[in-house]
Parts: sequence; structure tokens; C-alpha cells
Amino acid sequence: MAQGLLPGTALRIEVSTRDGAETYATRIEDVDGERIAILVPMRGLRPRPLAVGTLVRSVYIYRQKRWRFVTEVAGHSPDGSLEYLALPPFIDCHERRRNYRLQVAIKPKSIYRLVIDADEPHTQQPIDGTIIDLSESGCCIASKAFALAGERLGIEAHLPEAGDIAVRARIVAVREPEPGYRTRRLHCEFLEMPRGQRDLIARYLMRRQLELRRRGQL
Repeated sequence: MAQGLLPGTALRIEVSTRDGAETYATRIEDVDGERIAILVPMRGLRPRPLAVGTLVRSVYIYRQKRWRFVTEVAGHSPDGSLEYLALPPFIDCHERRRNYRLQVAIKPKSIYRLVIDADEPHTQQPIDGTIIDLSESGCCIASKAFALAGERLGIEAHLPEAGDIAVRARIVAVREPEPGYRTRRLHCEFLEMPRGQRDLIARYLMRRQLELRRRGQL
């Protein structure tokens, strides 16, 4: 593949666990048009096969750059020595941006300001808006509401074929409307996101990328 995903490439993978995350070092053995064959991860000299459907975050080095992708475990070899990962729909260069962002159009169930007040510490003020791009670390919301950098928001939304998220975010920048328009862009970063919520977003992004690739839009 153009990004150096080739047999012999060392791969570092991360999977979520009940206690947080586990990281393994492995190696790519083969790549075809549908999957990547890797050596079964080892921990303490013992094989640690992963269940089919496990979400896997992978990182490798190619041409002195760090590349990464998110995919799922698709199966195992008959002799149990290899694990098969689904071919990722997108491989991102880590140096380009903290997290790959995908353009979306998601209408949240609710967006509200988290107002810290001495009398009412967690007053919620609802606002209207649409998520127009999304990553594991943040999102951009299109909204007519007035907002300032530093404000905190609560966001509840349904991600199709992935699940529901309920996260808190901080507005890091506000782009005011262009002349003749009323919609602002609220650029947000997620705060203290549970790993399970992060995995839901990663799974949604991966499946959305696959859909766009099938349509020839990615």
C-alpha cells in the first residue's frame, strides 16, 4: 500500500480493556485486498488472541513518519498463529493532525451550556446546533447561538450503527459567521471522555469511512 503497510512492518496496537487499555507489539505477515494478517499479540511470553470485532488502534513508522489507523479484528488463522484485521478505510499521518476529523451532519439529541454558578453549580442552558465534523478528540458544531472560547458544553447524540454518546466539551475557538450568514462554528475538544465513548466514536468513524469509500467519496 502507498502508506507502507507491508509484510514485515512492525505494528503497535492498542485495545480497550475493563481497566483502561493494553498495548502490544506485533508484525504484519501479509496484506491483501480485504485484510491484514498479523502475528498474534503476546504478553508475558503468552499469546493473547483478540476476539472478533475487537476495536484496534494501530501505529507504525514509514519513511520516518508515524502512521495510524483504526480497524476491527476480522478473524484468525486455522492454526491460531495469526490474527486478521479488516483493511482500514483510512490511514492517517500522525504528524498532520492530532486526530483525523470526518465531515458529518449529526443533529444531537441535546447540546447545553454547563454554567458554573455558586447557587446552581451545574445549570444547563440548551442551545441548538449540528455537529459538522467529528473526531475521537473533538468536534465542530454549527450553531446560531452566541458562544465564547472557554465555555463548556454537554453533548448527547446518537451515532448510527455505533451507539449513543454523552460527552462534555470545551469550546477552544469560535469562528464568527461570514457576512450575510448567521451560523457560527464552535470548535470543541472533548473533556475526560470515558474509553467506551471514545471507542464508539472510533467505530462510527471507521464505518462511515467505509461507506464513503464504497461510494467513491473518500
